[in-house]
Amino acid sequence: MNCSCRTYKEAVMTDVFLTDAQIKLRGQTRDYMAQEVTPLAEKIDRDDVVPETLVRKLLAPPLRLTAMSVPKDYNGMGLSTLDVCVVAEQVGYACPALIPLVEIAQLFAHGLLFGGTEQQKKNYLTRLANGMVGCYALTDEGPGSDPAGMKSTAAKTEKGYVLNGRKRLVTFADISEFYILFAKTSPEKGGKGISGFILEGKPEGLVFESHAQTMGLRGHRAFNIRLDNLFVPEQNLLGKADEGLKLALEILNTTRISLAAGFTGLAAAAFDTAVKFAKQRTVAGKPIMENQAISFPLSELAARIDASRLLTYRVALMHDKGMRHKKETSLAKFYAAETLVSAVELASRVLGAYGASPDYPVERYLRDAFSWIAAQGTIEVQKLVVSREL
Repeated sequence: MNCSCRTYKEAVMTDVFLTDAQIKLRGQTRDYMAQEVTPLAEKIDRDDVVPETLVRKLLAPPLRLTAMSVPKDYNGMGLSTLDVCVVAEQVGYACPALIPLVEIAQLFAHGLLFGGTEQQKKNYLTRLANGMVGCYALTDEGPGSDPAGMKSTAAKTEKGYVLNGRKRLVTFADISEFYILFAKTSPEKGGKGISGFILEGKPEGLVFESHAQTMGLRGHRAFNIRLDNLFVPEQNLLGKADEGLKLALEILNTTRISLAAGFTGLAAAAFDTAVKFAKQRTVAGKPIMENQAISFPLSELAARIDASRLLTYRVALMHDKGMRHKKETSLAKFYAAETLVSAVELASRVLGAYGASPDYPVERYLRDAFSWIAAQGTIEVQKLVVSREL
């Protein structure tokens, strides 16, 4: 099939960088999402809930979203970072509200892989691979993208720790069986006094205060929670005491890669919608795509989406090869976020008044984009990281 017969998201350019197995994985994921998820995307947005039946389907074969980054030794799929990016882009294209399900699995799995003991890995990664859900609670009530400034505390006791504080925007906390939490074990040390913990179940002291409402990504269900004298046993310390911030940033440096892939997926969805509309919409006797005021900005967006995807692939391959990639991760993440914003804004302009109509997905794409781009660190935070590495 030649290039002119394919949609943008299937462009031959990207096939140069993918193995046959990854191309097959992309096609299988796209087909599955088109059949099982895309028809529900508008309802998920309207009702602000992902049906439990759909969640269970996504956690089961063939996708097994929570098992992707879990090594085969723990019954996971053992996918590479690039493999996960291939999947994440297709999920982002079909329904961004489901990307957080991918991301919390990445955050939890990498937390265990980077900081967990062998016993913790066997205990939690195996169950994660079997379809249980684990989430990640780093963001505090006040500091936001500055986790070193968190106020949550963990006081040492004879048998463990007692946690107090508040955590914001804990995605899918309501259906999670496990949590990775961060709190200050040595508040006097500031950011160097933070530790990570594993929490299982919904124990006494874990209080759900509110469902965090957002204009977009509706259905992903993030919660604000309170830690009220929450006891965590000694064996559930994740990594070394007072080294939690280092662990948290190492995790984010990995998971932001697949997040950039998800951004690229939604940008491609907005692009495809705009191109299709521009070719079909006729004004003054010709398709508006024939007007350079429409076609040139779309051409520029096509280049940006290609660049976003390639930056993401590059850092994924760097991670898979064990290379240092702090700058490259943040560069890919902020560029993909800015490309996403450009894509939804241009799609809205191309569709004109139709862009605001619920009969078209563009208004949802726009809400999703602006609700999503700050996830795992704002654009400005990513640029700060890059600037410090120049």
